[in-house]
Amino acid sequence: MTSESGGSSRRRVLGAGAAALSGAFLTAGIVPPGAGGGSPAPAAGRVARRPVRTARRPARAADWAALARGLDGSLVRPGDRAYDAARTLFNPRFDAVRPAGVAYCARPEDVRSCLEFARRHAVPVAVRSGGHSYAGWSSGPGLVVDVQRMASVTLSGGEARIGAGAKLIDVYDRLTARGRTVPAGSCPTVGVSGLALGGGIGVVSRAYGLTSDNVTGARIVTADGRVRDVDARHDPDLFWALRGGGNARFGVVTELRMRTHAAPECTTFFLRWPWARAAAVVREWQRWAPTAPDGIWANLHLSAPVGGRPGAVRVGGLALTGRADLENRLDRLADAVGTAPSSSSVRTRPFMDAMKVMGGVSGWTIAQAHQKGDLPGRTTQGKVARESYAARSDFYTRAVPADGVATLLARVERLARLGGGGAGSVALDAMGGAVNRVRPGDTAFVHRDALFLAQYIVSWPDRAAAGTVARHRAWLDGTYDAMRPWASGRAYQNYTDPALRDWRRAYYGANADRLARVEAAYDPARLFRHPHSF
Repeated sequence: MTSESGGSSRRRVLGAGAAALSGAFLTAGIVPPGAGGGSPAPAAGRVARRPVRTARRPARAADWAALARGLDGSLVRPGDRAYDAARTLFNPRFDAVRPAGVAYCARPEDVRSCLEFARRHAVPVAVRSGGHSYAGWSSGPGLVVDVQRMASVTLSGGEARIGAGAKLIDVYDRLTARGRTVPAGSCPTVGVSGLALGGGIGVVSRAYGLTSDNVTGARIVTADGRVRDVDARHDPDLFWALRGGGNARFGVVTELRMRTHAAPECTTFFLRWPWARAAAVVREWQRWAPTAPDGIWANLHLSAPVGGRPGAVRVGGLALTGRADLENRLDRLADAVGTAPSSSSVRTRPFMDAMKVMGGVSGWTIAQAHQKGDLPGRTTQGKVARESYAARSDFYTRAVPADGVATLLARVERLARLGGGGAGSVALDAMGGAVNRVRPGDTAFVHRDALFLAQYIVSWPDRAAAGTVARHRAWLDGTYDAMRPWASGRAYQNYTDPALRDWRRAYYGANADRLARVEAAYDPARLFRHPHSF
């Protein structure tokens, strides 16, 4: 499992005795690893691996060299030419982290070798599919297991097989060329597996469900070194956990199998109102967006440059329904607000063009919609810039009343009075539709009663002074705290938040206990340790 995260709105803001033990697992609804029928037999000629039981000792240079020789992929170590590029994540906040090695795994057996090495030498493991972890947990001081070489996308009938390291922009590109798509976010460079395993809220999720709702199977290398093909019949408990469990806690996913949907022509829309109408827009958007037909998804942005005046209020989104119906509904929204928008754009586009618009890369080639470089996941033509930011999130299960809206707007206005540059916003993404028709316990993603998801986000210049960063972070925490009376107390696990006091309840609610049992079953020695391990 990867520790990535990716949101649907970040880029627009800025432009995861043996008999007695077996009985306990079965009582809990868990099939323990290796129990009858839980996992496929090893492939012909492959020896089933068991956890290494040799005494642990620190890894020496010769051990790292041996690991490198055994990989079909590549290992980047300190001192290598590619090291500084290989160690960095999307967010420059984590540039001080210096891994002992970054393994670009070319196949599941490479992952298995990395995990055996980590067990033998007690090397901490971090898992990376794109490097977008909000908390920086897709890197660390030990061995980074990077799956970006495994990025193939194939389609057979209505099912896609997607390498865990595929970038979202490439998944969209390859599937839409065949008239198909998967519901996902908008950030073009996010790793698809990190997005999917933590839920995957995106621009067509009200019509097609979450990314995780459309996962039909996965190949995963678990902590014991076994390569498992899991689905509803094979390791069903693990399959349940992978769909929304978030963060790297069960193993390293190397491939997803996903149900695809039609990628039709669709209509994007963007409406703007002056800040003076912000309260009315928020009030009416809450009534309109979560109850719109499934084919319409909308968000709302309240943004401000740091040290400037609050910007316009923007409502944007995408519709798979007819354009005429959409325009009628937008007219009714404007009537309810009481003022026509100061500007508006409604345009019908091919599906791929719409995904580029939503991802902030409209008019770019696919190669340009990557980070620049020659490492896996990057392109020499890449134009996507890294961003220094921090964020927190809330699910709302009831509309925010007038006093809550006033508090929210006051927080944005306060941001505008900070110094030091940068920008920030509050972004609301509509839920409902197909997302909320899944029962909370059917997958690990429990948030099935939310009206909308809020993301509070702030960015700053890459070389900002420590005092500036501290003021920005204080604004973020203050905004989160100010909204406690109206928020549900639940948060989105893909927007990993180290500051959450009760992250188990916030991310997973009633599913937390079952997730803890699955983690204990598949990683009893806690190889995949991080601050949000159970």
